[in-house]
Amino acid sequence: MDKLLEFLRSNAHTLLFVVLEVIALLLLFNGSVYRNSVLLSSTNAVTGTVTEYANKSNEYLGLRDANVALMSRNAVLEEENQRLKYQLRRLEVDSLTWQRLSTDSVIRPFPYQYKVAQVVGTTLFGGKNYLTIDMGSSEAIQNDMGVLSNEGIVGVVETTGRNYAKVIPLVNSDFKLNCKPSPRSEYVGTLSWDGKDLEHTLLTNLPKHAPYNVGDSVVTSGYSAIFPEGLFIGTVEGEGESPNDNFRALRVKLGVAFGTLKYVYVVQNYEREERLEIEAVEKGER
Repeated sequence: MDKLLEFLRSNAHTLLFVVLEVIALLLLFNGSVYRNSVLLSSTNAVTGTVTEYANKSNEYLGLRDANVALMSRNAVLEEENQRLKYQLRRLEVDSLTWQRLSTDSVIRPFPYQYKVAQVVGTTLFGGKNYLTIDMGSSEAIQNDMGVLSNEGIVGVVETTGRNYAKVIPLVNSDFKLNCKPSPRSEYVGTLSWDGKDLEHTLLTNLPKHAPYNVGDSVVTSGYSAIFPEGLFIGTVEGEGESPNDNFRALRVKLGVAFGTLKYVYVVQNYEREERLEIEAVEKGER
C-alpha cells in the first residue's frame, strides 16, 4: 500500500497531464458546444479528484514519516533514560560495597541501542501469536533481541530474514520472561501468558509471602541479556490463578495494545555475547 501511494504521489502530475491530454483531444474532434461543456465539467471533476487524492497521499506519507521521526527521537530519549538509570545503579552498587568510585564506573557506556521498526504483520487470533517487523539481518537484527514500544515490553525476535523478522510477543503461550512485581521488589517471578485475552498476562512463581500492591508497575528484572532492568510491562490488577499452589500468581494488565501496535524499538545489547559466553562457562557448557 505504501509503495502504491508513493508511486501515485511521485507521478501525480504525469497522470494528471495524461488525463488532460485525452480530454483535450476529445474536445478537438468534437464540435458540439453542449458536449464540450459536459467534457469541461468532467475535466474539472477529474482534475479535482486526482489533485485531492494526491494531496491525501502526501498527507498520509508525511504523517507516516513524522511518526517514524518521532519514534526515532523517542528512541534516543529512552536510551538516555536507561543509560542514566544504568549508571545510577552502578554508583549504588559501588557505594554499598564500599568501593572507591573510579572513572570507569562512571563513564562505562550503556550497552544497549534502540532501533525503530514498523509492525507490518500480525497473527493475534490464537495461542501462538506473532508479529512481523520490517527490519532484518541487513540492519543487524538478530534472534533473541528484545522488542518494546512506548507503552512497554512487546516481545523477543524469534526468526530473522534479510529484511524482515518475526517477533514472539508477550501474548504467546510460549513466551516466558523474568520480571519483578514492582521496581522496588526484591522478588522475581515468571511472566507467562494464560491465553485468555490480549490485554492481560500472569506473573507466576512468586513466593506466597511476596508483598504486592494493586496498581504497582511490573518491570523487567535485568536477569537476562535481552532487556535492561526496570522496563515497564504492565500494572498489577490483583491475584490470578496460579498453576502451582505453592506459589503466588498476579494478574497483570499489559501496557501494550497489541491490536493497534504500529511501531516498535528493537533492543540491541552490545555485551550480550560476552555475557552469554561467561554464563555458559559457569554452567559447564564450555
